[in-house]
Amino acid sequence: MKHLLVLTLALTFIACGERQVETQLTSNDAQAAFFANIADLCGETFAGQSNFPDNQDHALVGTELRTHISSCSEDIIRIDLYRDTDYWHGTWVLERREQGLHLFHDHLGEERTEEYLIENNASHGYGGYATTTGTATQQFFPADKVTAEMIPDAATNQWMMQLDLEAGTFTYFLERHGEPRFRAVLSHMTEE
Repeated sequence: MKHLLVLTLALTFIACGERQVETQLTSNDAQAAFFANIADLCGETFAGQSNFPDNQDHALVGTELRTHISSCSEDIIRIDLYRDTDYWHGTWVLERREQGLHLFHDHLGEERTEEYLIENNASHGYGGYATTTGTATQQFFPADKVTAEMIPDAATNQWMMQLDLEAGTFTYFLERHGEPRFRAVLSHMTEE
């Protein structure tokens, strides 16, 4: 009987310990895990299309979209966006900063080059810091102060990135004023 009591207490302690570890996963840990999950896919490509909005005049609607996780370092991941196989002057940049995980949109092209940004003291892009509600596979990025000053209409923006590792999908979602503004679901491309 004494052994049964010890075993029951040990199992209870282990179960409580597992719950405690799960609830102790801090937002920094979740952000680090999300960053690591994306970094593990470095060099990979996802393809699909937007499923919101249905406005055919939108530049990213009715076209094939691809994201390529083009470069990964200890603190920065760059995800290039392609439209109908052409680079679409957009890169999503995830950066580990002292304040937390940050997303910004790096819109470069023939006119808006790195040199242009430096010469004109222009901002690198708009975005925001991850909230404390994210997980290892999903993060939310509300617009930061820089974004609100740069694009006042985007002050209420919230971007979401989600990986479904089992299904092999990557979802990018944007809300503005609490309403959906853009959503794309992309599937992992495998080499043939």
